[in-house]
Amino acid sequence: MSDSSRARPGRKRFIVYALLFAMTLINYFDRTVLSIAMPVLSQEFALTPVAAGYLLSAFIWSYAPCQLPAGMTLDRWGTRKTAARCIAFWSAATALTAAAGSFAFLFFTRLLLGIGESPTFPLAARAIREWAPVGERALAFSISGSGPAFGTAISAVTIAGLVSTIGWRLAFVFSGALGFIWVAAWLALYRDPEKASWLQPAERRLILDQRAPGGTTDTAGMKLKELLSYQTMWGLFLVQGCVNYTQYLFLTWLPTYLVQSRGLNILHSGVQTGICYFGAMLLTIAMGRLCDHLLTPQAVQAGKRRYAVVILAFGAAVMILAPYTASETWLLVEITVSLACVQSVFVNTYALTNDLLHAGRSIGTAIGWIQLGGNIFGLAAPIATGYIVAATGSFTSAFLLAGALLVIGAVITLTMTHRPVGAPRGAVPT
Repeated sequence: MSDSSRARPGRKRFIVYALLFAMTLINYFDRTVLSIAMPVLSQEFALTPVAAGYLLSAFIWSYAPCQLPAGMTLDRWGTRKTAARCIAFWSAATALTAAAGSFAFLFFTRLLLGIGESPTFPLAARAIREWAPVGERALAFSISGSGPAFGTAISAVTIAGLVSTIGWRLAFVFSGALGFIWVAAWLALYRDPEKASWLQPAERRLILDQRAPGGTTDTAGMKLKELLSYQTMWGLFLVQGCVNYTQYLFLTWLPTYLVQSRGLNILHSGVQTGICYFGAMLLTIAMGRLCDHLLTPQAVQAGKRRYAVVILAFGAAVMILAPYTASETWLLVEITVSLACVQSVFVNTYALTNDLLHAGRSIGTAIGWIQLGGNIFGLAAPIATGYIVAATGSFTSAFLLAGALLVIGAVITLTMTHRPVGAPRGAVPT
């Protein structure tokens, strides 16, 4: 036996996980900059809560309908080219926001942002499908999936500081520049495992031998019509939507909630938001590692990751306590736990989709489909919250609505995500 065949596999695949982490970090950094700057923009452009809600939701208006086309384009173009093009596009849109002189221009640049960001999570899922062994998949998704929390955390602090010192326009320019730096690193490093010259042979064999569970073949593909003939795909679509409502409630309204309902200034609210999202990032990675540890290959093949989704969805519902919590410390704990559970639901629904999908070449389309469901609901969250706050003068009913949707998502997971997609007849999870 040669030395190369006896060599232990390395961990250079974590370079790819780190790139995906940075990609989703920048994605949410660029989304959050508007939320952090919203109290200043509301004054400058004389925005009502309803108008602010529409502006905060603007990027989702284009992001949601582009999910399926983005996923299908990804399956045609491949991971490397799609990532470079989409991130360069959305980064330019973010920087362009600095030139806004009206509500309409702000809205337009956020629509461009949504178009550019639409391939992000199908892209991450495809890259993980290509690079992560099955037994490491939840960890890989939790690393990439913690990027949004960390991106929101550091943007909450960084952008709040920039807005308070040099103004909101330069804050958007700074945010947009980050994406172009990432594109240069991505093009220099990312290749398919088969072609990555920096990957050792033992690690390449590990990745290629263990990236498809239960006899799944990554050479097979399915058309959208075939995918949608499975109840599982509709269940994942609805679950993603129910949970994503809470994600967008926090992403778009949390800084304003802390300013208006808790009496914080914009810098203090940014720091507190950052604390919540940073804590959520750490918890998300820990939960992903725990799921990989607890789930056997047989359980993964049987689709039992859905039980993790159920538990986490109920955990996220702790956010309904926030309006009734007087202590600022306990408020931050509740929001942090809820955010971590929401992010971990996404980690496990993406991983569950990979577990159940027996047509690896269609992963971009499949994730695009469930992302469409998530963002249809996500589109409603900032708008509905704006109307609720305008009508009631508080955020209480908005938090209760989000909590109810989380419980509904848990029930749907239990009842609609059993069957593998595209598996041979009779391959039904127990």
